[in-house]
Amino acid sequence: MAASFLSEVLELEANYADITVWISTEITRAMKSLGIDLRLFPNVELVDVHGLGAIFSEYNNYLADFDLVFTIFGPNYFRNKDYINLVGFAQPWILDDSAYQILSPPSRIKSKLKFFVQKLFFKTADAFVVELEHVRDGLYRENIAQRGSVYVAYNCISSLYLKPETWQTLDVDVASSNFKIGFLGRDYAHKNTAILPEVKRALVQRHGLDVDFFVTLNEQEWDNKPESFRSTISNVGGLAVTQCPSFYQALDAVIFPSLLECFSATPLEAMAMEKPLFASDRRFVKDICGDLVFYFDPLDPENVADVIASYIREQHENDAERLAKAREHAVNFSSAKGRAERYLEIISSELAKEHGLVS
Repeated sequence: MAASFLSEVLELEANYADITVWISTEITRAMKSLGIDLRLFPNVELVDVHGLGAIFSEYNNYLADFDLVFTIFGPNYFRNKDYINLVGFAQPWILDDSAYQILSPPSRIKSKLKFFVQKLFFKTADAFVVELEHVRDGLYRENIAQRGSVYVAYNCISSLYLKPETWQTLDVDVASSNFKIGFLGRDYAHKNTAILPEVKRALVQRHGLDVDFFVTLNEQEWDNKPESFRSTISNVGGLAVTQCPSFYQALDAVIFPSLLECFSATPLEAMAMEKPLFASDRRFVKDICGDLVFYFDPLDPENVADVIASYIREQHENDAERLAKAREHAVNFSSAKGRAERYLEIISSELAKEHGLVS
């Protein structure tokens, strides 16, 4: 999302002289893959500071030069907070503890400690940007944010999905004569990818269907998976942003078994690519997709298999109208340009408050 935001800012008539961009190596690569020249920003610097390391970073010495710092994905760990501290919040574990049941006791303790620390840093923010109203309400409910300090800026698909000429091919083919279902994303615990081998087995045992599942895990994530996962699920490896549309394009359907999200663009991306989506029966999906996708219980692999099997046997031959409607919904849900304009509007609003220009 950071790469998309910066690329859209460059399309707007903004005063770049007033904007300093600190950008990580990872986002720099994404920007270059999109053909975006960061040199158009007069003040841009490569800053690879992660997590609590920011507390002791030399960059604390430069923060006093800014009136406002916008951390697109918070929290802001820098020690110096002598500016308007605007933070993007997208950490559902802090607002919802329902997924801790899938963690082992040691992982549960470690995660709770991690998110407790993050919560403390989030509470130092002056204002927040969130992607849906239920996240705003959660920040108020958990007393992380003061009333009136949370702005909503709807997320969206990247404009990349509307520009096929920018798509890059995959390094590994997604090839199979079977029905192909893909998961696109990192292997965070709440993404619930561990359920995929169980779903594959249930499809065979309950329905006699041999369905192939493909994931996009990086090398470390793949190596950390047990043999029972690696022997049944296919991995195409981590993808560049510009390769994601090609991954969707190669599939027959997309699966989204997540247990927790503030917002995920994956459902919208799948819909924009006119692929049927099998997704968790959770509010963070329903609020975005309505009745345009197929819902399952993400903790019940047999239910997931039943939903997929029902689609394969009964609906996928005559699904063009629903898929076209889903694409229209995804494209019109929000826009990268509108989100960028909203971010700049929020920044201007906070600066105006600081200078007493609004009540």
